[in-house]
Amino acid sequence: MRRSRHRIKTNSASHVEGFTLIEMMITLAIIGICAAGAAIMVPNFLSQSRADGAVAQALNTLRVARDRAIGERRNIELHFITPNHIQIVRQEYLEADQKFLLFTGLGDTPDQFGVSSNPVAFATTPVMFTSEGTLVDTVGDVTNGTLFLGKTGDSSSARAITIFGTTALLRTWRWSKTQWVE
Repeated sequence: MRRSRHRIKTNSASHVEGFTLIEMMITLAIIGICAAGAAIMVPNFLSQSRADGAVAQALNTLRVARDRAIGERRNIELHFITPNHIQIVRQEYLEADQKFLLFTGLGDTPDQFGVSSNPVAFATTPVMFTSEGTLVDTVGDVTNGTLFLGKTGDSSSARAITIFGTTALLRTWRWSKTQWVE
């Protein structure tokens, strides 16, 4: 039998596998830099995302109101209630000769809610989508309008929706720090 001339190596301290302290420190430094960058970018990303979500929600509400007006063949009023509510209301009509009317000398009801001399004692001036799909004011005249949205103190969250009265075309806008862009 012949013996091999090569010696079999055994694991010695000089051949142990693993990471050195320097490699671990460099890896931790890279992770730290990435985390710091993310921490700087995340608040702006969240603000932009919330602004986009708000404009999408408002746009959807306007589309629902317009579609209901056309589909139900009824006028749908839009009430913009500050700071952040949109209310859509289907208009109903009273019977033939009936109308809102305040009779002189009859006074208010026991509930005392009629605080003005107006037969409609509410302080709203809504706009509405007609059954033809146009946007009109309370007189029935076609009107255009813009709905502005945003977060107080954060101009990067500024968004807008314009409504073209005749066709009720809806366009969304975003403020780009210098101008409105679609």
